[in-house]
Amino acid sequence: MTSPLYLIAEIHPDPQKLDEAFAAFADLISATKKEQGCLLYDLVIEDDNPKIWIMLEKWESKEAWDFHMASEHVKHMNEISSNFTVAETVLRFFDRATAELFSARVIPQ
Repeated sequence: MTSPLYLIAEIHPDPQKLDEAFAAFADLISATKKEQGCLLYDLVIEDDNPKIWIMLEKWESKEAWDFHMASEHVKHMNEISSNFTVAETVLRFFDRATAELFSARVIPQ
């Protein structure tokens, strides 16, 4: 059985182009949520820092995410996103917390 893939994408929209950015991400979200293997794909904005948007993602597997990244709508977003962002999107990947994970990793105190 494959493990789900969790990640967040940190997005830095241009404050002068928020409408354009939001419209593009709305299109991306709509297409992505129809993909097989997409379990969660939500854009959220931090209360204390609205200059950074976070895309919360959960995929059935790494393979499902790889398929997503090769999709036409992601390719299109990658082509246009520099028009309404001020920095590269940062991806951060996570593992599901399990007893095995905690025993296998050293967690600093």
